[in-house]
Amino acid sequence: MQHIGKLLAVDVTKVWDDEPNGFTPWLEKNTDYLGEALGMDLRHEQTEVPVGKYRADLLFLDVTSDKRVVVENMFNETDHDHVGKLLTYAAGLDAAYAVLIAPSFRAEHRSALNFLNHISKEDFGFFGLVLEAWKIGESLPAPHLRVEVEPDNWTRSVRASHGGGLSNTERLYQRFWDAFMQSFHDEYPGWSRASNPRKYSWMSFPSSRSSILRYSAAFCKPTGKDYGLRAEAYIDTGDAKENGEVFDRLLNQRERIEQSVGAELEWDRLEGKRASRISWYFPKDMHVSQEDTWGEARIWLVEAVGKVRDAFNPVLDEGEWDDLGVD
Repeated sequence: MQHIGKLLAVDVTKVWDDEPNGFTPWLEKNTDYLGEALGMDLRHEQTEVPVGKYRADLLFLDVTSDKRVVVENMFNETDHDHVGKLLTYAAGLDAAYAVLIAPSFRAEHRSALNFLNHISKEDFGFFGLVLEAWKIGESLPAPHLRVEVEPDNWTRSVRASHGGGLSNTERLYQRFWDAFMQSFHDEYPGWSRASNPRKYSWMSFPSSRSSILRYSAAFCKPTGKDYGLRAEAYIDTGDAKENGEVFDRLLNQRERIEQSVGAELEWDRLEGKRASRISWYFPKDMHVSQEDTWGEARIWLVEAVGKVRDAFNPVLDEGEWDDLGVD
């Protein structure tokens, strides 16, 4: 019979010296721990972000929803001061999600975050994460973020549906993306942590190679058509000039990329806009209301997003991209 170890709790102050100089820099570099706890694909944006006379510990972007996530860390039991700062930071930074991380939560603060979730509209929410560390025997300590408080998205969806909060088109998008995400996760396990179906026409997924490029699936209106569906590589460095440079470098690899995909792509610099994109379109007109076509469209879209990623990955792996955000 195999021997079985026993999990032993480790004081977090034995793992990190303190919060500002130890844990916060660690979390900045180990975003996956936070993303796994929240069920989000996160990209680090800033650390110690000025908000009035205060500074928010960390600011992230949820790649799937394009919404900001602000994080406040502490090494003690929760207190009124940090809960108040969390609200201030969320408002000042226009964050859709606010996260408080602490070793333990007082009952009143847990209730406060739950109340805020109850009165917040969909696509906004508050999280409370318990910071833990564990080891087995003499093993190295293993950090863990345990969800103590989170938005109740299922209840919110029910409330929105019964209260008229969602249009018929938004309900259709949610149903389509719900089925799409199940197939997507089955086909590409580990690519994305996104789990909540969106009520919008698009969803985005991160690139493991570069922070300046992500992959999207979207209902759209292609040139010359009323409705359509596309898989795309979306370029957005935050700077229009740099986007143009990235687009041109990728365009130089067009033949190689399209040969890998097995189809001609539409290369759109999106003149006058900040971002650029390279798209592959579903061969038929497609509107989300055409439910009889959902199965065919979903199968194509799952495969198309994967092929686009597989075509761009080898190009992004090359060293010439090191100056443009390749991780």
